Amino acid sequence: MNKIQGYDEAQSYTGESRTLPAGKYICEIKGAKEVETKNGKKQLVLQLDIAEGEYKDHYSNLYAANAERNGTNAKWNNGGLFRQGYEGKQLPFFKGMISCIEKSNEGYEWNWDEKTLKGKKIGVLFGREQYLMNGQKKWATKARAVRSIKGLEMSEIPQDKLLDGSTSGFDTSGFDDEDESEEDLPF
Repeated sequence: MNKIQGYDEAQSYTGESRTLPAGKYICEIKGAKEVETKNGKKQLVLQLDIAEGEYKDHYSNLYAANAERNGTNAKWNNGGLFRQGYEGKQLPFFKGMISCIEKSNEGYEWNWDEKTLKGKKIGVLFGREQYLMNGQKKWATKARAVRSIKGLEMSEIPQDKLLDGSTSGFDTSGFDDEDESEEDLPF
C-alpha cells in the first residue's frame, strides 16, 4: 500500500467516548441563549456540563473532540442542551427552572439577563431516549428536567423514552422539546 496523501495532517478519529448514563447530575451552565423555534415559539436554551464526579466536563470533552474534527463548525452535544419554553402554559415551568437556579446559587437573583446564568449550578435529570439511525435503534442521553441541587435528592431518574413515543413512566409534560435543531445555537 502506498502512503495516502494528507495522512500525516489528518485528524485521527477512533470513535472512543464514554456514554453518560441516565442519572442525577449537578451541572454548570456554560451558556444560555433565547431562541425562537421553527414554529415561532420562544424558549431559553441552557448549555450544560457535568460539574463534578466521574463524568465531570463530559460535554466539554465531547465538544473538544468535535472541534478537532469540525473546527468552527463544531456544535455542543444536543444531550447537554436543556430547552425551556416560556410562553402560555410553559411559563410556570420556566419560572420553576429559574427558581431551581436561584435556590442552587446562594445570593443569585434572576435579572432577565440570560448571560448572568453562565457559571451557575443547577440539578439536572438526564434520561435515555431511543432514536433511529441508518435503520438501527440507538440510545442518546439527554437533559430531561431540571431541579435545584437539593431537589435532586428527592427526584427519580427518568425512565427510558422509547422510539414508539411511549415512555417508561417519567412525566415530561410541560418541558419543551418540540424543536431540537442546533442550527441557530452558538454553542
